[in-house]
Amino acid sequence: MGTRGILLAWLAGIGLITWRSVKRDRKPVSPGQYAAASGLYVLLALVAEYQPAAPVAVLTAWGFDLAVFLQVLPSQVGGPGKAPPPRAATGPRPTAG
Repeated sequence: MGTRGILLAWLAGIGLITWRSVKRDRKPVSPGQYAAASGLYVLLALVAEYQPAAPVAVLTAWGFDLAVFLQVLPSQVGGPGKAPPPRAATGPRPTAG
């Protein structure tokens, strides 16, 4: 269950990273992004080899996928929030001197 769940999460994560890069950023995925994501899932698979920690490792892997998925969605659904409007300055400006 452990390594199989992490393998599926890795495949989903790689797909989501590719989709995000092509659809939103309109550029190809750098090999470093794939390497970093794969390294993370390899570490989680090593943790999952210890049976009592396997469910936590699998849930963590899917949690990373959820985080990437929320970055893929439009901002109205779950993407990055809007920046607050700039505050208007009140009072006189300080002078240098």
